[in-house]
Amino acid sequence: MSIVDVDSCASQHWIFKHVQTTYPAKSRAVNMWLYRNYHQLPLDCGDVQYLEIDRIFKSLHFECIYVKGEEKRQIVQDFIPGVKIIEMGTDLECPRLNQLHGRAAENTHRELKSPCCLYHKDLDSTQCTYNRVFTLLRWFKNNM
Repeated sequence: MSIVDVDSCASQHWIFKHVQTTYPAKSRAVNMWLYRNYHQLPLDCGDVQYLEIDRIFKSLHFECIYVKGEEKRQIVQDFIPGVKIIEMGTDLECPRLNQLHGRAAENTHRELKSPCCLYHKDLDSTQCTYNRVFTLLRWFKNNM
């Protein structure tokens, strides 16, 4: 999970550890697919216990939070119900992330490349939440 303040660009990034140590066959298959085809992070990766997510959300002091995806909107809303949550795709007509990454790839200026976390520095940075939050921030600043 990654956050960035739209005004100051201050940011924070967490990779949550899996809550289980043994997995049923179906979960192992899903996690292996995600590893190979999506985020490329092994099951033992992570630096924060998932139990900390409630404390993390409650430590955020924003009047409004922008998210990408309805499921994320609902998750954040469940943790911090008093905060206005704006879903960038539906509410702001923000393009899909793969479209935003495609536009960034067309731009050869190095200074416009979004950062990524240490876990993804040698992998596909477009699957990194830290990279994605800065890609969304760039779109937000250029379009809002």
